[in-house]
Amino acid sequence: MNASKQYLTPELIQWIEQQAKDPIWQMGVLASFKKQWYGIMSISAGGLIHIHGNLDTGWAHIISRHSYYSNDLYFGEGALGEPSRFQNTGVPIFDWRQIADDVFRQGNIDTRAHPDAAMFVKYTGSSARFTSSNGEAKDFILILYRNTRIVHSLFPKKSLQPDTPKSKLREFKRALDYISAEKPLFGDTLTIRIPYVNEELTERYVIVVHIDLNTMHSLAHLQVNWPNGQARFSIHTLLRFDVRLERADVEANNIEFTRFINSFTKYADFAHIEAVMDRTEKNLYK
Repeated sequence: MNASKQYLTPELIQWIEQQAKDPIWQMGVLASFKKQWYGIMSISAGGLIHIHGNLDTGWAHIISRHSYYSNDLYFGEGALGEPSRFQNTGVPIFDWRQIADDVFRQGNIDTRAHPDAAMFVKYTGSSARFTSSNGEAKDFILILYRNTRIVHSLFPKKSLQPDTPKSKLREFKRALDYISAEKPLFGDTLTIRIPYVNEELTERYVIVVHIDLNTMHSLAHLQVNWPNGQARFSIHTLLRFDVRLERADVEANNIEFTRFINSFTKYADFAHIEAVMDRTEKNLYK
């Protein structure tokens, strides 16, 4: 077991299983308020126990790694650094519990070796019981604490949302929680900074987008930083494009402007600039 992870201990598992016997869970309670991270949030119709959790296990872990709207950063090869995502519709407390029940009921245990196999059991299965499935079953993975019905994690084998952002970068991630947008009080240019950080959260590259608010023509540049995060040099005009944005929304700083910033910075295709980052990193520092 990874000692740095905050998983359930045998004592906490015993406490949770005892709490799950409380008759209140037979009274149709959908979910409880959080008191402790290891407290029971919900018990499904199939008897699976969902705890509130933390970033390492339980409901909070599933949201952090697999919610469509999560901006949390993960690093590593393959699925470790690019977690699959649920869709952007639906209500997790209904959808995810039903999916987990379906996978558990099918009873397909993955017996392949796993570093945490002594603690967890991995189930694979399918379900169509989620919003917008249109009756089409998808493959999911359910992980329970061994010899219990306590859910550690649940996720789709492949992202359910086709526009889930993907990147070929492995060492750096687009830090969506650190994006900024600035416009001088009397200026005509909106400047958006989109930082890329490493696993230590050091800002190593920044895509700087200048949007002319008169024409909505945009130019994207790349700021290259030293390993300590200080600016080193810039590569100008790597990408030209137009945006759909109303100047009045920028001036008012309203919800439409916020929606544009969130959508643009998360879904814009910067593959060309990310390829430049990759080449720059190899040429300068390796």
